[in-house]
Amino acid sequence: MFGGINGALNPDSPEADEHAQRYYGLVRSMKTDCGRIAKNTGFREEDIRRIKNHVFYQEHELYDGEVARFEPSYHMAQSWQRLIDGRHIKPQDIVLLNHEFLESVIMSEGIKQDKAHRKAEAVYNYSSLLEE
Repeated sequence: MFGGINGALNPDSPEADEHAQRYYGLVRSMKTDCGRIAKNTGFREEDIRRIKNHVFYQEHELYDGEVARFEPSYHMAQSWQRLIDGRHIKPQDIVLLNHEFLESVIMSEGIKQDKAHRKAEAVYNYSSLLEE
């Protein structure tokens, strides 16, 4: 596992939230993750960089009007790790990449994040794959 992160946490636990916080910080310091994910998935590296910027760096106007980065997600942290490692990649991991890419494109057209999220979710429903 990359960085010694363990995927055996209950995703709804405080420990999972803490893990996600730490992992998002780690991702922000990574320099080779985008190239590795591109190699492991066939996506273009520039598209992975766009996704990383959208998810981990950019601040967005969120549902409550607050401007902030996305709240770290344990599931997304796990997906990013699998994508970097290139092992045990799940269908939901690829859906995540497609969802976040599309959401970023929609938002670049001036659509607010909540509406862009709903539009991307209609095409690439990452959250439904987590419920299975």
